[in-house]
Amino acid sequence: MKTVLITNHEEHRQALQEIERLWNAVPGSKDEVWLEELVNAVEAYESAKFSDQPKDESR
Repeated sequence: MKTVLITNHEEHRQALQEIERLWNAVPGSKDEVWLEELVNAVEAYESAKFSDQPKDESR
């Protein structure tokens, strides 16, 4: 399993594109595992990058 660390806007953009490509990965496949890793990395990056912005409570 790879550990993914997103450190800048370009890596974030690339990860989002890869997530879109893998979105319908077969459950239990290597692609699904990679998808989960990317999603976790994007969530961590966005949490760190955008944590100082007010949350949208309308959702």
